[in-house]
Amino acid sequence: MKSALSVSQILDQLSDVSSRPRYAFMILHLLAEQAGPEGTAGPIVTDEDQERLTLREYIGKRLAKMSGRDKRRRELELRVRIELADTLPPDLFEAQKIVDREVDERVRASGADNFSRVVGELERAGYLTRFYQGYRKNHSNRGGLRNLVCVLDRDVSAALRRRDKLI
Repeated sequence: MKSALSVSQILDQLSDVSSRPRYAFMILHLLAEQAGPEGTAGPIVTDEDQERLTLREYIGKRLAKMSGRDKRRRELELRVRIELADTLPPDLFEAQKIVDREVDERVRASGADNFSRVVGELERAGYLTRFYQGYRKNHSNRGGLRNLVCVLDRDVSAALRRRDKLI
């Protein structure tokens, strides 16, 4: 009989499989949080702002909030400010709003791209499977207005959930 999977076992395996194990665990946790009773997350999720997003956009949005303290974000803000220098209005507050919006958009897009890489690592670890759902029919490849759906392994989902609450 197979013993129950624990969070420490998940972390140990992620350290072997992933180039960024803490990041992969964070993504796995976010997916588990969005997964329904069948362990399926996506293709569309509703976040705490009641905004309907694709799974990739949702993860990008969640991760963007963490990058606010990062030195790289400040460097990105400087690059954006230089790129937009000719189009920014003279009002400093309005200019900062425009720069902030552009930086947020880029950080969210980067988070969504990183998410795609991590999903591959989580798939190799055996923690999830993925398929694409959308316009015409479900398919193993994206395209044709299909969006990512992740199906978490039941043991992983159970390890991350204790007493019906996400740990």
